[in-house]
Amino acid sequence: MSEIDDYIFHAFDVLEDQVASRGAESLEGEAKIVLPMLIEVDDPNWNRDLPGFTELSRIDNIIACTGTRETIRVLSDDPSVISVEASRRPSGLECNQSLPFVKADIVHSCPSLAEKGDQALIAIIDNGIDVLHDAFIDAIGQTRIVAIWDQRDNTGKKPIGFTFGTEHTQADINGYIASKTVPPKLGRNPDGHGTHVASIAAGQQGKNFYGGLAPEAKIIVVISNISTDPNDEDYNEDNPYSLGYSTAHHAALSYIGKLADKLKMPVVINLSQGMNAGAHDGTSLLETAFDRFTNGGRKPGRVIVKSAGNERNKDIHAALDIVSDQLETLRWECNREHPDYDVIELWFKACNHYQFRLHNPNNNSSRWVDWNTPRDRDIFLSGNKYEITYKRYHHDNGDSRLMIVVKAGNLSTVQMGEWKLEILGIRVKSRETIHAWIERNSSRPIHFINHQSPDLTLSIPATARTVVSVGAVNSSNPLMIPIFSSYGPTRDSREKPDVMAPGASVYAARGGTLDDIIKKEGTSMAAPHVTGAIALLFSHWWKRQAQVPKWEQLDAAQIRAALTQTTQSPNVSWNNSIGYGVLDVEKLVTAFD
Repeated sequence: MSEIDDYIFHAFDVLEDQVASRGAESLEGEAKIVLPMLIEVDDPNWNRDLPGFTELSRIDNIIACTGTRETIRVLSDDPSVISVEASRRPSGLECNQSLPFVKADIVHSCPSLAEKGDQALIAIIDNGIDVLHDAFIDAIGQTRIVAIWDQRDNTGKKPIGFTFGTEHTQADINGYIASKTVPPKLGRNPDGHGTHVASIAAGQQGKNFYGGLAPEAKIIVVISNISTDPNDEDYNEDNPYSLGYSTAHHAALSYIGKLADKLKMPVVINLSQGMNAGAHDGTSLLETAFDRFTNGGRKPGRVIVKSAGNERNKDIHAALDIVSDQLETLRWECNREHPDYDVIELWFKACNHYQFRLHNPNNNSSRWVDWNTPRDRDIFLSGNKYEITYKRYHHDNGDSRLMIVVKAGNLSTVQMGEWKLEILGIRVKSRETIHAWIERNSSRPIHFINHQSPDLTLSIPATARTVVSVGAVNSSNPLMIPIFSSYGPTRDSREKPDVMAPGASVYAARGGTLDDIIKKEGTSMAAPHVTGAIALLFSHWWKRQAQVPKWEQLDAAQIRAALTQTTQSPNVSWNNSIGYGVLDVEKLVTAFD
């Protein structure tokens, strides 16, 4: 039988509750409820006619799709299906200082280099882009964006090979520029995260904007359909049924890969969105798909850059060392009542046997859960529903996962106050730490209040093996790491983040304007500095070669090695806060000369 992610059944419950809350006439039977998911099969050519199943995209033997509960039942009986995983939600100085600080201005202006990235593609997966901002328009008034795929909008022409979303071609975008209007669904968000990020990586200099790292690179944008939370910037009220982070990003990678192959150009992808749930060891199905996109780092001309995350000061990670016969309590606080649900995951070695019991703020308790009694699902006397699932030998990595889900249930909200998880060591053979993470976003005001640790706070998929992970620093010496920038390493002790780049108070393009700028901060701003630098390297390397086809390029493994060995640090030793040091664009671009 296939491995089915426990979270997937919880996700169906949530989606059914949402639909039911709109009125019974909206439900039209269980078969109408579909859920985005990833499935792994043993044959890349696998093909089945399944009830309720819709394939969205495919990378090797990992498929992004949607399906019903009946789809899950049939998949679980298919011997060719290895695992099924729900697609979850995401978690959410001026360039004239940051560019000189990372030495990008030297690469732009030095006569022996004069590199601005014209022979490379930069792909941005984010919440949108303002196509009318002059950061993305060239000297003759034409767009530098070769395509936009808006996954949220199903009203227009779909990309070839995909069954959802609307594709805006370069010709379409030039038409919007000529008319000075854009389709309402595409929009011009004045606080647009994607516009800001894209301009740091690839924006041209304008009246107010200093310019980005690779101001002549061609741009691909995927507007991801990830949020079901009306409080999120990414929420789309016209299409409230999110694809979730995993499925939306899997499809985005597939689209970008096909377009880059068609254009026969190298591509570096910028991701400034992430999530906290998972083992943080690079083994999840989502992270595997990211690594497959680069063929384990060996596919020429394909690199993915991910922000490290802004979780270090959020108390979303806890670490506990428990021995046999020891009873310990993990506590977290819900700061206010909220209608959403809370998810906490604990990961630990499968050889260690623990028991777990949940207490709500009224001190009502669940039953004990362990590997002999691996599930407890009930309603507290207060009215909140809970589900606790103990999965020994998890299919991702062979470790154990305890997942706790709490939702409103018979109440309208999840209770505020202190929640507790008792942990009893039954037989602890290995002195390995229990790591716990909270999956949080703007609507879930929840944090640990004991056993907190700032380490291992990288957001997924910054923990994937071939993804370049970028933390944030200021743009001057001495270096200061903003309090939000996530620390490594990964749970399996790999060295992440890789490098650092400016991410404190960065002024870049402001959506909803033609040439204005806005200040934002976060590792989301640091990542596009590295993305743009890699585009410069791609373009420069190709120009230095003699008659080499554009698709014969450097690969992610080579580029990650060069990134970590050409930083501004006086040595190349790694630490969990600053990685291998601060990006040096000049050294990187000339590393292969």
